Amino acid sequence: MSLTFNAASHRYDLDGARLPSVTSILRPLQDFGSVPADVLSAAAEFGSAVHLACELHDQGDLDTDTLDPALMPYLTAWQAFCREHDARWEMIEQPLYHTVLRYAGTLDRFGLVDGIPAVVDLKTTARLYPVVGPQLAAYQHALQSHNVQALRRLAVQLREDGTYHAQEYMDTTDWPLFCSLLTVRGWCQRHRLNTPNLTHADD
Repeated sequence: MSLTFNAASHRYDLDGARLPSVTSILRPLQDFGSVPADVLSAAAEFGSAVHLACELHDQGDLDTDTLDPALMPYLTAWQAFCREHDARWEMIEQPLYHTVLRYAGTLDRFGLVDGIPAVVDLKTTARLYPVVGPQLAAYQHALQSHNVQALRRLAVQLREDGTYHAQEYMDTTDWPLFCSLLTVRGWCQRHRLNTPNLTHADD
């Protein structure tokens, strides 16, 4: 089966069939209604730039002379994490899907961290929100459906001062919670209930 991802529309298709994204499934757990839209947009754009810089670095394609100085501390933090934890990546910004449950997402990183297979998410937010745990569990189980085992779930918060905070997620309820949201979403769609926060397929 072939998974395609349209970055412009944030749409995942598996052999022509649209799949819900991990982000959209978890949307009911994320309440940014009090944050102005322009602030959210700017934060998302900056986070995407940091992700791209780290991606190019990990692929050996980054020209630091052309890098926006505002991004450098975040790249420095990422480099420190990779160095201090002997990170060896097997997947970088990899779209993937669950073979049975039919959802999709883009995995930031998968590989060895301190010698242990781990799924890793990069964050530039001021804090790590609880929803990160279910998000990582979704990626972990999507990998597992392809017979790839990730034994750890980590978020790496990259900071403006060039430091990082790595947090491991071990809550066993994260995966059942994600599955519950996926079930509710499917139920609403089957019954044609107008619940956009639960049924909208885009990121």
